[in-house]
Amino acid sequence: MIELTKANPDVETLKLTLWAAGGIIALLLAVVAYFLKRQIAVSEILTRAVNNLTTAVTVLESQQKDRHPVIERRLNAHAKRLDEHDVRIARVETTCSLNHKKK
Repeated sequence: MIELTKANPDVETLKLTLWAAGGIIALLLAVVAYFLKRQIAVSEILTRAVNNLTTAVTVLESQQKDRHPVIERRLNAHAKRLDEHDVRIARVETTCSLNHKKK
């Protein structure tokens, strides 16, 4: 059978065990707090970066909207001039083919 003295440790051993367990728990809590603090700092940096990117995208979108009608007008003007040039080139080719028939 188990002796009674081995099953019931004395008060000093219990105090020592309690101090050791408390120290280990405190150390583990300090490690968790350290990593939690670093995680909070990183997420704050990421939040600032995302906000800056959102601002940049908003600015780019507004610039794109402002330029769009101008670019559209220029493209339409160029298309009209190309159509006019196409008609003029067709006239010149027709005139050349009539005046310079191959024999």
